[in-house]
Amino acid sequence: MARSVAAIEALAADPVSAEALDGDVYQLDLLRAKAAFAAAQAANIGRQTLCINLQPMTLVMIPRTVEQLLADIETNRLVPEQVVIEFTESEIIPHMEAFTDAIRQLKSAGIKLAIDDFGAGFAGLQLLAQFQPERLKINWELIRDIHKSGPRQAIILAIIRCCASLEIAVSATGIEQPEEWMWLEAAGISHFQGNLFAKPCVGGSFRIAWPERKAEQ
Repeated sequence: MARSVAAIEALAADPVSAEALDGDVYQLDLLRAKAAFAAAQAANIGRQTLCINLQPMTLVMIPRTVEQLLADIETNRLVPEQVVIEFTESEIIPHMEAFTDAIRQLKSAGIKLAIDDFGAGFAGLQLLAQFQPERLKINWELIRDIHKSGPRQAIILAIIRCCASLEIAVSATGIEQPEEWMWLEAAGISHFQGNLFAKPCVGGSFRIAWPERKAEQ
């Protein structure tokens, strides 16, 4: 299988404190996205796919969020088609109509969508049922020692089958062992993220390591 970098995930430190925003976590979330776009531009990523994280309710609680995101993308000389917004499943979405309307706007603009850390929270199935993301990223806790755990293997295989029927690509995150990567690849996953391949870095000067496939025992 060919090896290449499919995307870069930008994680920005809080540009201001939550206290400075009177505890408005959603405004802070939007500022993190703005900082992530700026960091990507500073790292000169060109047209490489860029993934950023966003809480689902930020789209609902902050007026004109989609317009702000698109403006920040343009300001930093990026294009919507290279951006993937990853939604966490850490909160229930009470205003689903407003959320799905914002999702339609993002998709119409060319932005791709993903569910991040699937399996870590309690809203993942709700998100999966309400909108069809292009990608689903499995939480690292389900990935850890997957080659040793029958129950986790059954869960991962069920997720893969579900996503295949919905035409959603699957990524595995938090991979640290070659054995984890080998099992997941054999199961049908082709996109991976974790310290086995590249560790988090500052300033975009990341180093990629391609693990060697171990001989089966």
